[in-house]
Amino acid sequence: MDGNLVRSLYASRWTAEGGYRTRPDSIALWVEKSGLASMSKAEVDAISGATPRAGELTYAWDLTNTSGDAVAHGEYKFFVEGTLRWKNYVLYSGVIAIGDAPVTVEADAEFIYEASDRNAALTSESPENAMITAVAAVYTPAVDD
Repeated sequence: MDGNLVRSLYASRWTAEGGYRTRPDSIALWVEKSGLASMSKAEVDAISGATPRAGELTYAWDLTNTSGDAVAHGEYKFFVEGTLRWKNYVLYSGVIAIGDAPVTVEADAEFIYEASDRNAALTSESPENAMITAVAAVYTPAVDD
């Protein structure tokens, strides 16, 4: 909640391996917050993959930080960022409480529409807006036997 990056779960291999240098619009918020430019190759490989397939996707956080240490109970802000087309992107965000009770949080979407040198800005009617939808975070505490 204090603005520090705790953990990244996924970034496309193209962006994570330097594509952001040739196309700075590619998940720019994550690139900035993650400190990607100063990461070692091993750190980047641990959080990247191919472009995701279409359909429902699930990413799981093991409640550890980038060093592998368990995080404390508390509130955590989460983000899902997606480049829709050139400078146009969507940023989903929400806050989830990690503690003793199960919780599901629906993320709020913010669409940013901006024209580039060669392309008009998207609009609220653009089909690209449907590329990422219904983002939620679910926490289920471990059950002690």
